[in-house]
Amino acid sequence: MNKYTVMAVGLVLSLGLVTGCSSSDGDDSAAKSKDGSSAGPDGATPKGPAYSGPSIPGLAAKPAWSLPPAHAIDLGDTLLFVKDAQGKYALGQGYAWEPVDGSVGTLHFTNDPEPATLEFRDVKTGAVRKSLKVTTDRVAATTWHDGVKAVAVFARATTESDGLSEEKTNSTVTVYGSDGAELGKATTEGDEFDVREGHIIKQDGDASLKLTPIEGGTAREVTCTGQLARCSFDSRNNEIDGGQAHAPLITGKYVFHVENASTYEDDPEQLVMTDLATGKKVWSTADVTPPAGVELDDDGKRTSGALRVLDVRDGRVLTAWGAGALAPDTWVTATYDIASGKQVGGSSKYSYEDSSADTTNTEGSSVFTPDLTLAAAHTEQGTAVWQPADGKEVWAQKEGEKAMTPLRFSPNGVLYGTTKEDFSESVYLAVDGRTKKVLAKSLPEQDIPLFSQPSGYGYISTDKGFFVFPSQS
Repeated sequence: MNKYTVMAVGLVLSLGLVTGCSSSDGDDSAAKSKDGSSAGPDGATPKGPAYSGPSIPGLAAKPAWSLPPAHAIDLGDTLLFVKDAQGKYALGQGYAWEPVDGSVGTLHFTNDPEPATLEFRDVKTGAVRKSLKVTTDRVAATTWHDGVKAVAVFARATTESDGLSEEKTNSTVTVYGSDGAELGKATTEGDEFDVREGHIIKQDGDASLKLTPIEGGTAREVTCTGQLARCSFDSRNNEIDGGQAHAPLITGKYVFHVENASTYEDDPEQLVMTDLATGKKVWSTADVTPPAGVELDDDGKRTSGALRVLDVRDGRVLTAWGAGALAPDTWVTATYDIASGKQVGGSSKYSYEDSSADTTNTEGSSVFTPDLTLAAAHTEQGTAVWQPADGKEVWAQKEGEKAMTPLRFSPNGVLYGTTKEDFSESVYLAVDGRTKKVLAKSLPEQDIPLFSQPSGYGYISTDKGFFVFPSQS
């Protein structure tokens, strides 16, 4: 089980995982990039490089717009790019501990705060909606309240010791929305923290996390229980980890903590969802009946403490339960109504492929379509596609097929994944998520797109440029 947290001092200092921000507004018309390509003036579609790669299932044949080689933070209706003082786009590569979904976490990082320009470009046209000049040592993806996508700009300042006093570091973080408007700004002591859902998240002892609202207000302490309990926050999947239990730390107006988050407890782990503002319990796995297929002992307790909340939306909680103590890789997935506590629909049960190379605990997880109508699990036989609404299987790979690892869905149901045999290189392919029909059996790795919602536009970053495509009709 992974216990990594961004609060680890060594990783924070070596990776620059958290720094600080100082910014000023200023309209800044885009001009020629260093390679001579026109990035387009404000309000105009940029004239970037032509796309010469293969057709990508799920995307239109031609891109809507392009830029020279770059990476971007997806903000929904805009894409955020960073230019350094020399006018070169940030590539956002080479940073460890990036999001498990393949998106950009840290886009820009320097050892000390330096001038940079933020470009907020319309996802459909590439037109610059707003340009901001900032002084920063890190620009990273984050979320504001209710999961609204945002960008955090950090700047760190250190006061050296006078010979007697301790050296002190303060960090300023400014959060911007998709339109470039400032959502909130705060300064905090140190540089060992993360920013999610409009809160500064700090480890506070072995079993607690302190959540401080960026726009001001009372801090909330989230504490896991159990003898010698331990809880931490993993920024790569935005989850609280406690014992064998995992859940989104903050989701909308709710926050999770773990009961029995310790190997010294006889009772299995439980996930508890409370109101973020009041701390009042709203829902708990301890108050619902585990789905069929989860093994119970003679006292009616689960024999496995493995537990995960996958999603919370529309008054329902999507969960995954370890099937039993002797089946550590087998999970049962089921949905519960928050108000009644009753299970909604059926459940799915799969034995998941477990890789020793995984550094993030994603056991029991699947990849989902944006509307949660389809899910793809990485099973011991390859990929199995199922419906979260009722748990019914759509299709599953069988023995004798090349086992595919699912990566992500397009909004229109194309599933991208990889196959690998023995010591050969991975092969990237696309299949129809509903029928299993192979749509492309060999794609360049760089041509596996990410998708922006709600537009459904897909984008890729290659050695030749950054390309944004409409969704395939």
